[in-house]
Amino acid sequence: MKTKLYSKLWIYFVTLIFVSLVLLSILFGGLLVFLMRKEIIKPGPDNHLIIISIFTLFSIITGTGVAGLVGRRILAPIRELSANMNQVAKGDFSLRVNEKQPIQEVQQLFDHFNTMVVELDSMETLRNDFVASVSHEFKTPLATIQGYVQLLQTSDLTPQEIADYQRRILEGTEQLATLTNNILRLTKLESATTPLAKTHFRLDEQIREVLLFLRPQWEPKNIQWELTLPRKEFYGNEELLYQVWLNLIDNSIKYSQQDAVVAITLTSSTEYLEICFQDWGMGIPEKEQKRVFDKFYQGDTSRKSAGNGLGLSLVREIVDAHEGSVSVTSSQTVGTRFFVRLSLG
Repeated sequence: MKTKLYSKLWIYFVTLIFVSLVLLSILFGGLLVFLMRKEIIKPGPDNHLIIISIFTLFSIITGTGVAGLVGRRILAPIRELSANMNQVAKGDFSLRVNEKQPIQEVQQLFDHFNTMVVELDSMETLRNDFVASVSHEFKTPLATIQGYVQLLQTSDLTPQEIADYQRRILEGTEQLATLTNNILRLTKLESATTPLAKTHFRLDEQIREVLLFLRPQWEPKNIQWELTLPRKEFYGNEELLYQVWLNLIDNSIKYSQQDAVVAITLTSSTEYLEICFQDWGMGIPEKEQKRVFDKFYQGDTSRKSAGNGLGLSLVREIVDAHEGSVSVTSSQTVGTRFFVRLSLG
């Protein structure tokens, strides 16, 4: 509101200057005519030259003042912006300009510049993190695929061996695809600068949809589900929260034994929703529980093929983006419980 006021005052001020120039010119001309009629100034070549010189000098002084004022208030910020754009073109995305400008149009221009630089900085961070993660994590599945492709080139393989090698190559490609998607999601969340797109949706129904989606994974294990999911609506990013339930339920399935039971409980208060995922599987050692949300951490080295160490990191980032919290309690004799708390505020 204050900026708009300054902008209007600036327009009024410039208009006033030009109106004043016109009025002064009219008054100056009228004064000359009056002085000539009273014969105070007699018409003549010398007097005309003096009058023209005075009027020219007056116009130059006034025009210089207006030009200087316009240059200081408008052109100087534009020159500053041009210099900063040159720095951005050289790869410096840390620059920010002061958006508090007295002229509304200049303020909008500076605001757009800052938004552009922030987005470019996020893209650069995304690219750097993705390259680093790819180089670190893609080596194992790529080496596996390469090894089985080389084995398939031998001529004395049985049909069963060929089918087994092809299955392992397919598993390696699926692992690479999952890893790529998780890295992109995680890095984008970590470098996000804009608010999440949120909608109202049925949280309990979304969890049931995830269970149906994962049915091919839990049905062969004959896992039984104890669901306490009362009808609850939530305002959040539906796509990202779907990924939270997908990762947590997928973990419960992977680390549960045959004919196991998994419980999902949704409770609420006036301030938050809490969803608990409980399994009675192998559990997590106490010394590893603090690191389960770290990027690329996999405590159970005997089951690395089951994941890539990014699922729980992604869960934490998504829940943090919703101003919530996620925690875990586990015992190798009792099982594991993950708690996701989402604010209703």
